[in-house]
Amino acid sequence: MLRSISVSDSPRQTRVGLLVDYPVLLRALRGTDPDAVPRLPDIVGRARTLGSIFVARAYGAWYDVDEATTAFSAGLDPVFVPPAAAGSVPTTNALISDGMGLLEKHLVDVLAVSGDERLLPLMQSARETEVAVALIAHACQPGGPCLGLAEVAEPAAAFARTQTRAERYRRPSPSVA
Repeated sequence: MLRSISVSDSPRQTRVGLLVDYPVLLRALRGTDPDAVPRLPDIVGRARTLGSIFVARAYGAWYDVDEATTAFSAGLDPVFVPPAAAGSVPTTNALISDGMGLLEKHLVDVLAVSGDERLLPLMQSARETEVAVALIAHACQPGGPCLGLAEVAEPAAAFARTQTRAERYRRPSPSVA
């Protein structure tokens, strides 16, 4: 039986693992509004309502220092995932690998993830280990298999905002190697 996502009666707090596939999140937001950017503090805040955040990571290429700093300031640890080929960054694979590690070591009680249908193997493993799953700022298809495995599902559009004028016209700060 899956644990429902609620405040625990036990003395030990509910531990939440928040894992965000940043490129998938951006594609989901910009598919409806090209000027949309994610409200990362709200994503972290929503995960915090599920329990104590044990780990919060956002996976991406992170070549833009300002973008990585924004993620870090929101409470997410930017995890650099190097490109496998031109335009191909295997962020989903890295997220699934880390998520499986959290599940295997029994480090989290709730797995809060942001991504798309490619997270299905991770969500199925969470269900098998009786870890509750929350899809926060997800890009899953309506009626898809991922939604049936999640106790909570909130689409990416619920965590979008429009770029400010300053954000729209700033030049990206390249990372220093």
